[in-house]
Amino acid sequence: MSGIIYYHQAPQSFESKLIQFFLGLFGMKKLMKKRILKNGFDKEPASLPKQLVKKFIVKTGELNGRKVWTIFPKNSESSTVILFLHGGAFCANITRMHWRFVELLLDSTNAIFIVPDYPLAPEVTCIDTLEFLDSAYLQMNSEHPKKKMVFMGDSAGGGLVLSLAQKVRMDGRQQPDQIIMFSPWLDVSMANHDIAEFEKFDKVLSVDGLKMAGKNYAGNLDVKDFRVSPIFGSFSGLGKISVFIGTNEVFIADARRFKQLMDNQEIEFNYFEYPNMFHDWVLVPNLKETKDAISKFLGILSCLK
Repeated sequence: MSGIIYYHQAPQSFESKLIQFFLGLFGMKKLMKKRILKNGFDKEPASLPKQLVKKFIVKTGELNGRKVWTIFPKNSESSTVILFLHGGAFCANITRMHWRFVELLLDSTNAIFIVPDYPLAPEVTCIDTLEFLDSAYLQMNSEHPKKKMVFMGDSAGGGLVLSLAQKVRMDGRQQPDQIIMFSPWLDVSMANHDIAEFEKFDKVLSVDGLKMAGKNYAGNLDVKDFRVSPIFGSFSGLGKISVFIGTNEVFIADARRFKQLMDNQEIEFNYFEYPNMFHDWVLVPNLKETKDAISKFLGILSCLK
């Protein structure tokens, strides 16, 4: 039993082809793997763009010694609060591209965004990260008790929002109304045999690098524990789930596997697949494919009103 099942039919944009050409030319895949192996990512969050700070009200709070940003429109009241978890293989902090994405969605949605600077591996592991995010959600619920709640994330953040929703359900607490995942990393074990078919098309991520990042994040937990790899958890009783994925991503194999699991369990959800799109393409704002995905995202949010 499915909600919206969408396969993008428009021809791939020239800009998308060009980006993937240069990603390959400059060896982004090898660079990302090298940074993961050497723990070479910036652990500090990127500064908020001046334009975002100028257009919106930004409040910087603190939780367990880490920052949590609350960003909202200046002149209107919102009925929706979005907890946004950035990607970065659990070991890289939020980038300027993420902030630009948040700005784009703020312009489009009029929602309140909660953006936590969650703890990163390998300095901490999954248990620490989930506990921090659980506390952030408790605080979010306390401060916005009558608003619609959305969990949203990209890449590793996409997997994190699903794990967090599963933990919230296990603890018997209120589910978010929507769980929205862009290019989600659902299984850090990378054991799906279908992955090999797609790795050659991915210009950003390598299986070897991802396995190392996943192992660091898991710590003492099995990499197939749902808290690490939410595809191994249960999906019933969660908020309405939506997945956006491209076919030139290694994560497409597990996204399709996730879709099959949801279909088998007759759980209604939304699935949006974009042919030839690279990992996390939604962070590139001017792509035709990004604009299409954002329009679908806005349609999902409109169901909350």
